[in-house]
Amino acid sequence: MHLIPDSIDFSAFMDEPPAEHRVVPASSMLDAVIDHFFKPVDAPKVQMGWHKTHGDFEFRPAEVSLWAGINGHGKSQVVGQVSLDLMDQDQRVCVASLEMAPTKVMARMARQAGGRLDVTIPFLKTFHRWTDNRLWIYDHVGTTDPRTILAVIRYSVEKFGVQHFVVDNLAKVVEREDDYNAQKSFVNSLCTVAKDTGVHVHLVLHVKKGQSEHAVPGKFDIKGSGAIADLVDNVWIVWRNKAKEEEFREGNHEHADDPDCLLKLEKQRHGETEGSYRLWFHPGSMQYLESRHDRPRVYRIEPGITGAEVEF
Repeated sequence: MHLIPDSIDFSAFMDEPPAEHRVVPASSMLDAVIDHFFKPVDAPKVQMGWHKTHGDFEFRPAEVSLWAGINGHGKSQVVGQVSLDLMDQDQRVCVASLEMAPTKVMARMARQAGGRLDVTIPFLKTFHRWTDNRLWIYDHVGTTDPRTILAVIRYSVEKFGVQHFVVDNLAKVVEREDDYNAQKSFVNSLCTVAKDTGVHVHLVLHVKKGQSEHAVPGKFDIKGSGAIADLVDNVWIVWRNKAKEEEFREGNHEHADDPDCLLKLEKQRHGETEGSYRLWFHPGSMQYLESRHDRPRVYRIEPGITGAEVEF
């Protein structure tokens, strides 16, 4: 479903609800603390599709995750694949892709869901049916403003029960790279709306391009206000191995076993794990795979129907 700005009145969602301040007895937290220590092992966890991340990270309600990387290093592709993983777990996702037309967003996700480049028309029809009640698109390309995006998030949560909202990316919401106060204010508001509504917000943004994009960046390289990484709950860095790509183009396969991508968990406020995960890119499906020899995953978009009779 497309959320088209001109056809929806977001005015009722423009103003933040008044902050709620409460002082409560510490003992009232008992049940929640028991759940923290003794959460059933079979309690459902919302995870990414890569098994190597399981046990290290889960998407918790009311948090904000940053997805940062050098321009052109595949942040949006990774987040698109993660969105499919969320939808596969019956999570409701809304994507505000402010740099890419909705048709192209859906085309890329269709390739990722089918695990191949040459998807069929029957598959595309099935895939789009499968996205009903799982995926919404904010149908706007170009710059917007923080107040509007925050209103769209509240609207999506209230009207459709959206559990994950993707903002791609920060530069389209706060245009000036040196407007650190506006960046800090917007990210702080994202954290507030996440806690108020329970939605998990995914914010895509750039890191500074250093002397060489072959160097793996970290959270201190995030472009803009240094407060951004401090405010959010989780920080992911997406880095492509451009040196390996250059070697491959020249016919040099000496480093074929090196990863095509590093996915670095640089911060996890409510978890105990940080670290890097090695991934390999499959161009046809636009998927990131757990090992060099893996085949792309074909998402089960309907019982008995795969992404077409896939042969590689």
